[in-house]
Amino acid sequence: MIDDYFGFLITIAKKNPLVKKFRLIKEFTGVKKGYIRFVIEFQDNSELHVFEYVDSGLHKLDYSYHWQDKEKMLIKRWDNALHHSNIETFPHHLHMGDDVKPSEEPTFVEILEKIEEGVTV
Repeated sequence: MIDDYFGFLITIAKKNPLVKKFRLIKEFTGVKKGYIRFVIEFQDNSELHVFEYVDSGLHKLDYSYHWQDKEKMLIKRWDNALHHSNIETFPHHLHMGDDVKPSEEPTFVEILEKIEEGVTV
C-alpha cells in the first residue's frame, strides 16, 4: 500500500506539465512505515523539495513541502515540525519568508495546485 502511494506521488509529479525535472533522493518502504524524498524542478527553475514519512494507513507522521525560487530562496514551506506551538493549526503551519501562518495538513496534489497558481510557464 505504501509502495502504491509513493508510486502515485511520483507519477503525479512526473506528469505535471510545469515539471521540467524529477529527481528521487531517497525512498524506503517497510510494512508499517515508509518515507520518500524527491525534488521537482519547474519550468521557471523554482524547485519543490518533498518529504513524506507515512504509516501503513498512509497517515503523514512527518512532512515538508519546501518551494524555493531559482536563487534557492524560500517561497513557501508547508510542514508539521513540532515548533510554533502558538499557531492554531499546530503542528501544521506555513512558512512565508519570516512569517509563519496557520495551515491545515495539505496533500501533495494540493501543493502542486497552489504552485500552479503561482508559476507561469
